[in-house]
Amino acid sequence: MPAQMPRIGRYEILGEIGRGGMGAVYRARDPVLDRLVALKQLSAELLAEPGMRDRFLREARSAARLQHPNIVTVYEFGEVEGTPFIAMELLEGENLADALEHQRLKDLGSRLGVVVQLCDALAYAHRHGVIHRDVKPTNVTILPNGTVKIVDFGIAFLEGGTMATRTGMLLGTPAYMAPEQFAGGVVDARVDMWSVGIILYELIAGRRPFEGDTVLALIYQIVHNPPPPLETVAPGTPPRLAAIVQRALAKNPLERFPDLEVMGRELRALEDALPTLVAPPPRPSNAARVAPPLSPPGQLDTVGEPPPWKRSASPLPAPAPRIVAHTPIALQTPFLEAGSFGEARRVQVIAISPDETLLAAGGTDGSIRLWDLESSAKVATLRNREHLRTGHGSVTTALAFSEDGSLLASGHLDGAVYLWEVATGLELDVRPSHEGAIGGLAMPPGGTVLITAGSDATLKFWELPALQHGDLRRTLRRQPEAATCLCLGSGGRQVVTGHTNRTVRVHDTESFRLVATFHGHRAPVSAVASSDDGNLLAVGARDGALRVFDLASREEVGAHREHSRAVTSALFLPGACRVASVAMDSVVVVWDATEPEAPLLLQGSDDATFASLAFARTRSRLIAARADGYFQVWAVNP
Repeated sequence: MPAQMPRIGRYEILGEIGRGGMGAVYRARDPVLDRLVALKQLSAELLAEPGMRDRFLREARSAARLQHPNIVTVYEFGEVEGTPFIAMELLEGENLADALEHQRLKDLGSRLGVVVQLCDALAYAHRHGVIHRDVKPTNVTILPNGTVKIVDFGIAFLEGGTMATRTGMLLGTPAYMAPEQFAGGVVDARVDMWSVGIILYELIAGRRPFEGDTVLALIYQIVHNPPPPLETVAPGTPPRLAAIVQRALAKNPLERFPDLEVMGRELRALEDALPTLVAPPPRPSNAARVAPPLSPPGQLDTVGEPPPWKRSASPLPAPAPRIVAHTPIALQTPFLEAGSFGEARRVQVIAISPDETLLAAGGTDGSIRLWDLESSAKVATLRNREHLRTGHGSVTTALAFSEDGSLLASGHLDGAVYLWEVATGLELDVRPSHEGAIGGLAMPPGGTVLITAGSDATLKFWELPALQHGDLRRTLRRQPEAATCLCLGSGGRQVVTGHTNRTVRVHDTESFRLVATFHGHRAPVSAVASSDDGNLLAVGARDGALRVFDLASREEVGAHREHSRAVTSALFLPGACRVASVAMDSVVVVWDATEPEAPLLLQGSDDATFASLAFARTRSRLIAARADGYFQVWAVNP
């Protein structure tokens, strides 16, 4: 019988990658998901120090929240027999120190490409409250496709960035440490900017700006002496580039760039004009696209030089909206392109958190991605227990946040409903379900009810506080036909469902009574939406038709049939009776039900297939989810 493979928890240890003062890193295999990982354990010396275990796990938790294409992904952290471990993405490639030694970065464009990616990753980490404090070439990995990955976030944060000592050694790497780190006390994100400046100097000049025969001599140079001018050390350095390096290496942190995002923009503007052999991560094949933040209305880039993300080449074309026929007066103000973001992963449905900081996207693999709407960066991936066990799950068909944004509910094609704690990303240990696909779900204001509708022709009102304690108490209302979609109306006092028998039914969310039924479609209903004031109801059908009804009179206000496929998502926009809808094609139809003229068509790229819509009201942004995993954003004038 072959010898049993050594394990740490469930992970099969395949070999040792490296070992140092902090501990060991192993090449390991996760047998549940059948993937290779890098597994890191702390050394016994560190574990013996008081409070070190708790600090390690706390910092590992912070690092696990960082989901960025240029930051190594942390899959899991925990303890086995009292020893903490971190399981993370296994990277193939070489670190930046080796790339420098072997002269693999042949030109200035290649070197700037590396630093731009460092700026992007660290700026993202800083926005999420994490400072690396030990940025250096050996903590930067370059993958074979040119993608840069920063590693050792949790460990570096654990080590700290001040004059603290352990067994007589400086914590951090002195050659890349900022002057303020040697003074003791509190440091901020600008220590990472200094480290990036040192790396940039080294990439340009082939040497570090500060050197010394001893550590004390090196520290003296860093604290007291200016860096040798690049114009002297590396003749031919563009003056603008030399100025960027000089500012990043200012002794006074207040004299550096405000943040690494600003520094990255300056470098990207230079990079765009240079040939590059090591480029930023390929888009959209395997990295998240970071669009400009969704700025408040009135702060669009309409004056002066366009920002770097608009100057550089984009893989996702952003053509101007295509207007057909005569545009209604209410729609004459343009919808302005405000960027795009996402990753190559099939998306079925999206929802925005009540505070409009997060976009939840459910896909065909059953997992849910959370995107930060300010940075347009992915911040978490939610996978239920079945997904973690098998590596896949049932298609996500519906998403809804609770009123306070603390909970997220997801409905799936197999009839399962999952509840998630948004802050932790943890799945609650309760499984409400239907006997058929979930058509829609919602959590009305008040936090007392979760409403779900399914293809088993039932509408269920679950007691939300009971669900949070594992109790599946609910009230059931049988429906005449399968429910295909759901929305809240009248400020959450009513729930509206669409059905395969071409009807729309309205129930009271407190008494659970049926209060209205709407007819008029010639095909099964596929999408429903309620206006903000609760007076109007938009209903889309599988034949592409969209109708608007007055809820009080139950009369049809207007209709159009601009879609050639089933309407998959609809919502009301601010002002009059403007309704946006999509139908798995390359346009978003915006239509004013009170005017008879032709709708406005917001044209996506030729290969776009829009599946779902969401609207950020305080930011006045319309977000259309493409089936390929990317999100297109328009600024909407109210």
